[in-house]
Amino acid sequence: MRILVEDIMTRTPWCCTPETNLATVAELMWVHDCGALPVVAQGHVLGMITDRDVAIALGTRNVPAREVTAVEAATAPVVYCRAGDDIHAALHLLGEAKVRRLPVVDDNDELVGMIGINDLILAARPQDGRAAELDDEQVIEVMRQICAHENTQVMAVGV
Repeated sequence: MRILVEDIMTRTPWCCTPETNLATVAELMWVHDCGALPVVAQGHVLGMITDRDVAIALGTRNVPAREVTAVEAATAPVVYCRAGDDIHAALHLLGEAKVRRLPVVDDNDELVGMIGINDLILAARPQDGRAAELDDEQVIEVMRQICAHENTQVMAVGV
């Protein structure tokens, strides 16, 4: 049986607007136990903001979190997939883009869900006894792509 993104994605994910301040973004991530939020305006994903984006944005500015907006710290353009895509296509996109999560959009490019590497890991080892369509090694290989450092030079900071 072919598994589609819509079969394993998180529906109605938490998100923020471009104007949401980073204090609120961090609170949303904490309360909802997520490390990334799509930045959405009128249903369309404008960017993605991760907990790392928040940390770097605040660590490199001398301003309170409530004075920095999500759009100022978010990554754009966004790599996304569609609900009807095969999970192998989503896995390929994750590795190619070196990201752990993808927004899922419909035919109008409006946000309908999120899929992450964790969803694919769970799909590779189904709990219900059915055969896995996705091989563990495929997921591990994509994790290697995501985690591989492009620049291996070590930089001394403050020395």
